[in-house]
Amino acid sequence: MKKDTAFLTNIQRDFRTEFQSDFRTEFQLDFRTEFQTEFQPDFRRDFQTEFRTDLRTKKAVQPLLRNAKLSRIIAYLLILCLLGGLCGSLSGCAAAKEDEEAVRVFYLNSEKTGLIPKAQKLHAESVYGKTEELLDLLASVPDGEMYCAPISGFERKDYSIENDTVLLEFSGEYRSMDTISEKLTRAAIVNTLCELTEIHHVTIRVNGALIVDEHGNKSENMTANQFIYNAGSEMLNFEREEIHLYFASEDGKSLVETYRTVVFNSNIPMERLVVQEIIHGPNTDFNYPTVNENTKVVNILTRDNICTVTLDSTFLTNPYSVDPEVAVYSIVNSLTELPAIRQVQIIIEGENNPVFMDTFKLDSETLLQKNTKLIQTRQ
Repeated sequence: MKKDTAFLTNIQRDFRTEFQSDFRTEFQLDFRTEFQTEFQPDFRRDFQTEFRTDLRTKKAVQPLLRNAKLSRIIAYLLILCLLGGLCGSLSGCAAAKEDEEAVRVFYLNSEKTGLIPKAQKLHAESVYGKTEELLDLLASVPDGEMYCAPISGFERKDYSIENDTVLLEFSGEYRSMDTISEKLTRAAIVNTLCELTEIHHVTIRVNGALIVDEHGNKSENMTANQFIYNAGSEMLNFEREEIHLYFASEDGKSLVETYRTVVFNSNIPMERLVVQEIIHGPNTDFNYPTVNENTKVVNILTRDNICTVTLDSTFLTNPYSVDPEVAVYSIVNSLTELPAIRQVQIIIEGENNPVFMDTFKLDSETLLQKNTKLIQTRQ
């Protein structure tokens, strides 16, 4: 007991200031309590068995004290590393679960009038594997759900991927679908496949041939943004409507009225649909196009019975042999056939007071009304 007391007395006298200061600042422990309870037995044993030297000399004790301090620091660092590794493992597990990609698969509703998105998990890692999974999901219906599978009534014969485009080959039964069902089926397939970050376009062929709709649009390089939808609800609801349009006569000096039945997405405003149909041109041999087919509708807004149509500058370049008034009023007369529109304002994007075909001024203040004098009298 006396030997132990002498040992502690010497240690406290020689190293109290340095050792106590270090431990108080770095570990915030009371030197006396910490040393007596934790270090005294270990120091005595280690010094007596390993170094066989006089424990009361500063020269022998100081390296061990430093080693003890270093050991304690290393112990704390190891604990931190273990904790960090545990957190990393947990976050790695979470990340692995997130890597299991979740995408929306689009199904037809039970009435086959719209599409409904359904979240599905993909397990494959390659783009081919993911595409195969999606095509399988499109050909089946989730258990207990009142959906209709888009790929139904015809067979998927083959598919391939070129860059960011999926090329699909379907059997001839695909062409037996009615117009609305075909549009919905195409929309479901394109929207679903374009959920993959690697896929931006989809091309569909039936027995080697592209599908061509009533406007001459082909089923190649289709993108998801071609199909407008309202998130969170049934989407791509289609309607059938008869619209009243005006195109040019054969000599391009008068307007010929015509009626066209169209199947359209109910999310698209009727006024936009009318303008787009004028741009697409006629589908009969007794009237003729009036507007450059490459014209883009930038914006369209109806307020207080005034429809403001903003077109890109392509509209100013007209390749057809029609009078300027006939071209302009083919839009105006067609729009004013809609009950909510009485006047039309045409604006060209990026142009101030443009002149159409060098004679017809289109300024932002001009409001145009239906022109009945240009309408060709029926024989």
